[in-house]
Amino acid sequence: MSHASWTRFGRAWPANVLILAGAVLAAGVGQTAVSASPGPSVSALLANYERASNDPGASKIVTLESSGLLAGGGLTGAFHTWSQGTRDRTDESLGPRTETILRIGEHVYQQDANGDARELTGVLARRERTQEFIDSGEFAKDPERSSYRGRVPVDGIDTYALNVAAINGETETLYLNAQTWLPVRLAYDDDDGRTTIDLSDWRVVEGHHFAFKNIVSDGDHAYDTVQTTTSIVLGGPIADSVFAPLVPRTIALTTPDTIPLEMHDGHFYAPVTIAGHRYTFLLDTGAQDIVIDKHVAADLGLSPIGALEASGATRTGGLALVKLDAIDIGKGRLSGIIASTLDLGASTSGVFRIDGILGYPFFAAATVRLDFSAKTMTFGVPGTLALSGEKIAVQVDRSFPEATLTLDSRTDAPFIIDTGNAGELLLYHPFLEQHPGIVPFSSTSRHSYGIGGSTLSYRSTLDSIAFGSISLYNADTDVMLATSGAFADRFDAGNVGLGLLKNFIVTFDLTNAALYLERGPDFDDGRARN
Repeated sequence: MSHASWTRFGRAWPANVLILAGAVLAAGVGQTAVSASPGPSVSALLANYERASNDPGASKIVTLESSGLLAGGGLTGAFHTWSQGTRDRTDESLGPRTETILRIGEHVYQQDANGDARELTGVLARRERTQEFIDSGEFAKDPERSSYRGRVPVDGIDTYALNVAAINGETETLYLNAQTWLPVRLAYDDDDGRTTIDLSDWRVVEGHHFAFKNIVSDGDHAYDTVQTTTSIVLGGPIADSVFAPLVPRTIALTTPDTIPLEMHDGHFYAPVTIAGHRYTFLLDTGAQDIVIDKHVAADLGLSPIGALEASGATRTGGLALVKLDAIDIGKGRLSGIIASTLDLGASTSGVFRIDGILGYPFFAAATVRLDFSAKTMTFGVPGTLALSGEKIAVQVDRSFPEATLTLDSRTDAPFIIDTGNAGELLLYHPFLEQHPGIVPFSSTSRHSYGIGGSTLSYRSTLDSIAFGSISLYNADTDVMLATSGAFADRFDAGNVGLGLLKNFIVTFDLTNAALYLERGPDFDDGRARN
């Protein structure tokens, strides 16, 4: 998903798509084509941009406050941004969805509608560095950080394309109008494809040029988000309280609780209670949200709103939003939850006829220990559960845990730690393209099922995968052939499922960006396998 702080081109609301990388029952950077003809130098392009974006004699921007409207996916809302030196904040609402992005110097924090607050340290932090580099105009003073991509038509407009990357930032492509030199489009890699921000309705405020209309798209235009700026104020006062730290919400629970888990078809399920109704939810760290089936929404008398997109085995529509007053897990309670609703049976080709999915908002609000051998889950308010085992650092930028693991003692790669995957290991096609031969090809064709239906894969074996100092061998591996959806992700190598995780007692301490692994009573490192 797209995450930016204040931008002179307009705030980029995350695409209307929910990633559900879990719920699986296992049975390079793209660029727009450009002309090869030589063009002007990067320095000349950047000089033209600077002259076009700021009138002669315009005062330096010291503070900026802007506001406006958002619309997309059948929802409407508003945004409000503040910028002062090295501090930026953006508040956004789109229907019941809300988000705050706070930047203090080099640190960037995010808080979502469920109160989950975290510092960004992974791909979204890298993207934020480059977007701030562009937003501030500093990129125009550092031509070494840009490269010329060629002359490209964008919706009939002749543009010059530049790849821009801040230090330790993601590469993004900026398209400058060949006539006005103002940006027409910004594009970057996002999950399984490219996200674009189209910029228009340029206006002058105190000598500085701003795009008052922006359209954010992941290519599925039915889910585009339109941002319309209605006010920009330069030089006004901004209270320090605007940049106050974000405080995460935690589960309401007096002391840690332990509850039994059910296991069906290789998946673990937890009992939950909503408005006095008892349900069974898939326990899924690979899901960015809490998801309820449409029959549960009907039972509870909820009226879903919005027309959003889910990304699982494939991209699929049919996603909407509901507000839950509370959801009880054991003795714990999560209040004021913004959940997604979907026909889980239909969207998984009948494989998952379940009540719902307990995803990231639960794991972000509690420290959670899963003992797969005992089929129990122990959880508590962060800081109240004793931590033991080998610590593995994770990133939670994208609302699921991503850990860097080592393949065959030589290749480090990021993986989603995914309790919603019943298999051992998935490898995504983009990673295989970058690392040919990491596993042998097999003619054993398979279908893997998840949100959006099924996708083709083939079965292979990975020699070894290391979680810190602990190695597992001969891992059954499904090589995903999808070119879209969660299993065509460009940032992760794949995901680690229950088939490997069941060797451990796993404690998720996502508030502190870590998980802990203890060898379980049934630990088997796989050496004895053929």
